[in-house]
Amino acid sequence: MTRIVWTYSVHELFLELPERERGAILEHLKYLRSFPYMYPVRTRGRFRRHRWFQAGNWHVYYRVASGIVYIRGLWPARIP
Repeated sequence: MTRIVWTYSVHELFLELPERERGAILEHLKYLRSFPYMYPVRTRGRFRRHRWFQAGNWHVYYRVASGIVYIRGLWPARIP
């Protein structure tokens, strides 16, 4: 199983999200523990060279290094 590490600021933002949004993100993270390379890599933009997935109304950006998944960003998938 792969370890998942959050940056402090991203974790703070995660804790402020509604329960439904947090649940959607945690559901995807469950799969990352077994398959950390399953999501595509961004080639352009602010989070280039990061893997990403959409969970609810959020894009979650992460990198894999030395068998550890580092959650590096949460970005709104749409503007309300």
